[in-house]
Amino acid sequence: MRNLLVEASRRPEIRYLVFGGLNTAFSYGLYAIALLILDAWGVPADYAIAITFSWIVSNLTSFVLQRHFVFRGTGHPFREFVKFTSVTLGSFLANLAMSWFSASVLGFDSAMEKLVSQLIVTAILVIVTYALHKSFSFRNAGAAPAGMVAVEEDHAPDDEQSEPHRE
Repeated sequence: MRNLLVEASRRPEIRYLVFGGLNTAFSYGLYAIALLILDAWGVPADYAIAITFSWIVSNLTSFVLQRHFVFRGTGHPFREFVKFTSVTLGSFLANLAMSWFSASVLGFDSAMEKLVSQLIVTAILVIVTYALHKSFSFRNAGAAPAGMVAVEEDHAPDDEQSEPHRE
């Protein structure tokens, strides 16, 4: 069992599930508390305010966890933070758009419906942001993009590497 855990901890996908899951639960908890308070007060666009609040608070926490424990970033911390935040800002804007769609177009107006909708939106965005962080935020400057494989040139045997034949 210990070997299985050690082997699993070597995979960034597993580390992302663990540490990203912890941060996602933290962020969702912030969202839920803010949404329920704002809903009780009758604040319009309560979901947008709650999403903004949870994103602002959890972005730094997420960066620290993912940089150190998931992707083991080795680049300049400020540059990685800027790239990380550009990805999470895109995720934040997508979250707002999808939440607006579910509330305004699909009619999910109750607090409970917004909580469930946010779970679905979060599941979608977790997958997208993992791929973007792996291939952009924490990719080493000299590394090939994720999914790219280096191809070695095929060299002829030593006896064929003499001067080219001229006619």
